[in-house]
Amino acid sequence: MRLLIINGSPRGTRSNSLVIANHFLRGIKASLQNNLQLGVLNLIEGHAVLSDATEKIAVADKVLFAFPLYVDSMPGLVMELFESLYNLKGKLSGKEFLFSIQCGFPETLNLRFVERYLQKLAGRLGADYVGCISRGGMEGARFLSEDSEVLQRYRELGEIFGKTGKLDKDLLGKIAHPERIPLAAKAIALALSPAGIFNEYWNRQLKANGVYKRRNDRPYEE
Repeated sequence: MRLLIINGSPRGTRSNSLVIANHFLRGIKASLQNNLQLGVLNLIEGHAVLSDATEKIAVADKVLFAFPLYVDSMPGLVMELFESLYNLKGKLSGKEFLFSIQCGFPETLNLRFVERYLQKLAGRLGADYVGCISRGGMEGARFLSEDSEVLQRYRELGEIFGKTGKLDKDLLGKIAHPERIPLAAKAIALALSPAGIFNEYWNRQLKANGVYKRRNDRPYEE
């Protein structure tokens, strides 16, 4: 199998997207042993030349596109790559495209519209759509332990994919859970929200980037 992994996260090698893709890849390696030719491309590295990306896609059997969604939108460099792939339209027959997407919002429901777009994209380009691995609440994926249940499921999904060439629907559903947050949990979250306990992670990010004191700025407010 000639597999190309394209990491579309602006965080590059420090991204949740690559962490997730690597666990999926570990499962593939476990099933294929030495029958795998692997390529990994981080789009953000020098804003990888798009012609280089398209050349690597042209010689791969399967391509895994892994990227995050920010407020339900894909990174601009990913969209730029997708638009450049129209230059290969008619030359991608027989190639298999699969996708791994995630976001920080806890409900996987937020990812479904982009998932539908990706299925249409593969069809319009003439490639075979294998499927999409979707998961909400993964902003902290890079901090999870190796033994975390969700990462184990990514590895198991990869192992089955390596053996069958397909994404197991049951595992996709387990990875995607919760599709929606139960109403009772939402009510509890709303009640606790004023205490600020859900802001700790983001406050650390703001402080690390020196903008904590500006967190309430409204530059576009009249």
